[in-house]
Amino acid sequence: MNLLCAEGLPGAENLNVQDCLKNLDDWAAQVKEETQRHEYHFNEHPEQFRNSLGYFRMMMLDEVLVQDLGIQYNPQLALPQMDGKRPTLADAADSKNIFIHGLLEGNHLGTCASMPVLVVAIGRRLGYPVNLAGAKLHLYVRYEDYNGKHFNIEPTVTDVFLTPTDEDYKNGNGRFPATDEEIKGYSWLRPLSNREVLSDFLNSRAICLGDAKRYDEAKQTFLLSASFWKETPERKKSLDYYLQIVKDAPSGDRWEAIWDEVEKLDVPQGTRSAYFDNRKVQIHFFMNDNSDISAIQKAADDLKSELAEYRKQVENNDPALLQYRQHILAINLKTGKNIRLPAEVLPPPMNRNMILPEYIDHLGTLNSEDNDTIIESFWNYYKQTNPDWMEQASLLPSW
Repeated sequence: MNLLCAEGLPGAENLNVQDCLKNLDDWAAQVKEETQRHEYHFNEHPEQFRNSLGYFRMMMLDEVLVQDLGIQYNPQLALPQMDGKRPTLADAADSKNIFIHGLLEGNHLGTCASMPVLVVAIGRRLGYPVNLAGAKLHLYVRYEDYNGKHFNIEPTVTDVFLTPTDEDYKNGNGRFPATDEEIKGYSWLRPLSNREVLSDFLNSRAICLGDAKRYDEAKQTFLLSASFWKETPERKKSLDYYLQIVKDAPSGDRWEAIWDEVEKLDVPQGTRSAYFDNRKVQIHFFMNDNSDISAIQKAADDLKSELAEYRKQVENNDPALLQYRQHILAINLKTGKNIRLPAEVLPPPMNRNMILPEYIDHLGTLNSEDNDTIIESFWNYYKQTNPDWMEQASLLPSW
């Protein structure tokens, strides 16, 4: 199921399902051979393995995968989490990070989305009673031992054989604890059925499709994934979250495209080059807190139009350029220091060489003499006192 859900995704261009299945069979055979070869250790000292044959078998499976086959957590994705950042599928644009073909091929690197799947796939080939189970932002392996008992295996930790308790997974290592309502609503901390596992794989596929900007496919796959679960308030909230992201994504793509376009605008050297460099910064500042794509596009188009005219003037050696001078506002701080700020980088109406009394009053509340801090403070004040500032893109240019 996992391999089929990866087909057609970025990073799976050369995926051969049959070859991957053969690798799984070969690896399972290797695990079986090594387990049988070392089983005398368990027979002689079962107390070293919690008196559980299942524990011994899973430890051997883990040892073969890590030590003999080189299975490891992708270090590029592990390091941010070690620094305390939230686990994410932000790198899902490459399906090798979250589906098991990334473990079966190449450098054998994976994540918590793929490593538990590999363990279960091999364990089931050996007849072991293993299942996938979920926790907050995580998948792990659960072994149904004798007498109704079970123990958990954490495949993403490769330096030791780790068997966390259910309480450990509930607490999320202290960083991502789950509430009782979440555990019930998302069916965490219990074995997942094959239908539920398929839903999880489809959800990962949908995330890959979204990162690949295949939004219509992503939407349909999110809906298909949800169809395999009984709806709960938590499941509905999760589905609504993903569907909203897919819906908003095209606007986000356009925002990023405009940002990059402004960033890459070439400013010819001349008497107004500093002015246009400031204008580019000004547009980016306007974009940072603005979701009005039409206003953003207009501001960028105005800049491109003005820049195109300036480029013509430079190419034609237009004498009018010599008459241009950058406007500077000289402001006295309460500390007695005099600062000079380029008008073009300031909010309206200061970008037109006017400073209103309320801006002077606001300046009196500041203790900083740093130009950048003062400029940022002016912009923050402007946005606070002009609730419709996002509609005022036309006021930004200072020509």
